[in-house]
Amino acid sequence: MRKNDSLLFAIAGCLIAAMLIIGGTTLYIGIGKPSPALLPAPSVLASVVVEPDLAYEADPVSVEPVRLDRSLQQVDLRPLMRKVVSLIPPAEDFLPVVENTGVFELPVEGTHGIAMIVLKVRDDSGAAVDTVSAGTPFTILKENDTKVLARFADGLTGWVDKNYIMVNLPDLIPSIIYKNSNAEASLFRSLGIEINGITGKTLYESKVYNEKLGREEFIMPVQYHTAKKIMEAQQIAKEQDLTIVLYEGFRPFSAQMEVVSAMTALANKDPAVRAAISKNGFSKDFYICTGVSNHQQGAAVDVSLAQVSKWADASFNGNTISVPEAYEEFWYGEVIADALDGIRFGSRSFGIVLPEETACWMPTPMHELSYLAGTFTRPTKTYTHGAWKTALENGSVKRAAYWTAGAQKLQDIFVTAGMDPLASEWWHFNDIPSRNTAKSAGAAGKFEVGTDSFSMSPADAVALVP
Repeated sequence: MRKNDSLLFAIAGCLIAAMLIIGGTTLYIGIGKPSPALLPAPSVLASVVVEPDLAYEADPVSVEPVRLDRSLQQVDLRPLMRKVVSLIPPAEDFLPVVENTGVFELPVEGTHGIAMIVLKVRDDSGAAVDTVSAGTPFTILKENDTKVLARFADGLTGWVDKNYIMVNLPDLIPSIIYKNSNAEASLFRSLGIEINGITGKTLYESKVYNEKLGREEFIMPVQYHTAKKIMEAQQIAKEQDLTIVLYEGFRPFSAQMEVVSAMTALANKDPAVRAAISKNGFSKDFYICTGVSNHQQGAAVDVSLAQVSKWADASFNGNTISVPEAYEEFWYGEVIADALDGIRFGSRSFGIVLPEETACWMPTPMHELSYLAGTFTRPTKTYTHGAWKTALENGSVKRAAYWTAGAQKLQDIFVTAGMDPLASEWWHFNDIPSRNTAKSAGAAGKFEVGTDSFSMSPADAVALVP
């Protein structure tokens, strides 16, 4: 039992004891340093009076004992009890505040972590004491430059390498808006056409009560080093009264393959869809990877932006940060069929409806799997950091037909933070160095994050350090 729990039980016990004593013949109340709010009324035959607006007096006050006989057994102490309870500080006030010394909005202590690969667990000397399988969750108790101290469900505690773990973004950057559509109702479409068995379906579960945040939230992990870049992107966004809206980070391999299968069936059935994912050198793999993708390696995010009109200070276990209180997500262009000035796919023409001013607009709805959602007119080298920029500068690619000022703003933010855009999707950004690390280690993402939360308050995490 934590000490704040013990204190609350002690107070409750005292109140119950006081009520029992009332049943006796006589009760004498003598108070050495009372709050005027708790002083009795002048008439001892009246019920206890509470004055909630009076300030506490620090100096001793002399009070004559008040004699209550049997006729006062019906005295209503409920107002007094409510006053006493209202004076009890919130439970978190009894816990020490863990100072945030890291790069994120909140301390890394108490963060939900996940092993990306079969991971060696080491003691303080660096010797391996155990291994855990890929997908094993843990709580971070503390960190150093290269490792985190992890506590697993069975109590195993040891150091693991930061290069091979994912961390839950909401635990570290709660000012981001989290909207994991594939964990609620998938948005995947192609040319605006629903993908049978995918669109509107929950592809995996990941929402659960988060103790560190004190609310229900998605578990949305990415690699530790990728999280640092997303933190930088969010800082840049906040300077412009914007916030990132995160639709997906890690995506389980099983969910990926489910979309691949359904998308293949749709393309085989509909020649327009087939043409829309094959235009100008693109292929199905650019829209939904048919193997292990950067999402499974914790090195990619699908994001949009929202304009924040009002910020508010929010306290998380004593750490206060600025979070969006009122915001509006950027708008999305509408996919229309048989557009007069659209792009022809097979025998049909498709286009996007956009206003003249697109500063707060994105080219297409999120997860529109077709050439309409492109960043560039042709593919670029996806896994070479900065290759897209070289291609754009030398003219081998151009901006996509429906590129918007809003999409450019999003790209500028993430490129400044060190991530690379994907040629086929305006919303997708890769962390190439982290992807290369994961690939060389054999990370395949063949697990689900599930709904078992390992997030906890930083103080509780620190208390578990051996």
